Amino acid sequence: MKDGCLILHGLTGTPDTVSSFRRVFLDAGFNISAPCLAGHGESIEELSKVKWQDWYNSVRIAYSTLKRDSHRIFCAGTSLGALLSLKLAIDEGWGVRAISVIGTPLRLSRLESVALTIVRYSPLRFMIKSIPKDLTKSVADPEGRKRYELMSLPRLPVHAVHELTKLQCEVAKGLQKISHPLLVMHGREDKVAPLFNADILRNSVSSKIVESVILNGCKHVLTMDYERVRVAKTALYFFKRFA
Repeated sequence: MKDGCLILHGLTGTPDTVSSFRRVFLDAGFNISAPCLAGHGESIEELSKVKWQDWYNSVRIAYSTLKRDSHRIFCAGTSLGALLSLKLAIDEGWGVRAISVIGTPLRLSRLESVALTIVRYSPLRFMIKSIPKDLTKSVADPEGRKRYELMSLPRLPVHAVHELTKLQCEVAKGLQKISHPLLVMHGREDKVAPLFNADILRNSVSSKIVESVILNGCKHVLTMDYERVRVAKTALYFFKRFA
């Protein structure tokens, strides 16, 4: 029986944004599942209706299906998908063999946190339902940025970001339960989930094996950036050590 890899995209993204992972793991003989998270792949309005539990339910369903046909399950996620990967590992224990997380937003940048707090707790919440994405913060590679623009929503629903912050709190409470082999990858130029998140994560888990890869010249969505193939292959080689 083959091993399986669950591959999780980020907020406003689609499974196409992690296609570099899908190709690498399929070529390596893995079963893969890259679900479209609840509310994604349609419209800003649809994404504004869901809660973090709905995203997590998408992951649980994909995990259960993949588990039926796979020997061991590995999990890789980017941004929101990284948080969901950690949540799955917290809940499933060794039902997940190892984890690779990319651009993990345990905390947002200080500026974004302040802005969200102002919107959330002021009359602005009735007027501002979504904000435009600054794609230059997402992907450094101009070609990758163009593809990312086509594969994701053009705006970020404020409600969805609030749900992300709730998920951050949920994951933070359980990080000490994670003892799995953990690969932490982060873009050095990430301004969405600043690089300090990688340090927080490494220092918060109980894993004996924690490895870090910091990508120079790359930003938040590493699966669409200059080093996307390297990122996928690094995760593959890491997982193979525990297969």
